[in-house]
Amino acid sequence: MADAVLMVTTKGYGKVVSPTEFKQQKRGGKGIIGFKVTEDSGPVAATAHVVLGEGERVLVTTARGRAIMTPVDDISVRSRTAGGVKIIDVADGDGVISVII
Repeated sequence: MADAVLMVTTKGYGKVVSPTEFKQQKRGGKGIIGFKVTEDSGPVAATAHVVLGEGERVLVTTARGRAIMTPVDDISVRSRTAGGVKIIDVADGDGVISVII
């Protein structure tokens, strides 16, 4: 059982990242990159706290009403600067709007 961060983009890509990859910053910090955003992946739409190894599932929904439920453990654990894996196919003009654990 390990805590992790799930990140999902508007174009349906996602990944799981260990929280130890994010260093603590002080007030006025500029932040660090958490997802390698590209034209193909789109901007980050949602993040969520997940626990690996407990059988949690994630429900990803789009603006046009498509939804998919998948086990969190099936989503690749990657570094914070890496791209993600395709979680849901998103049609042109549609985008991920919600992630529920």
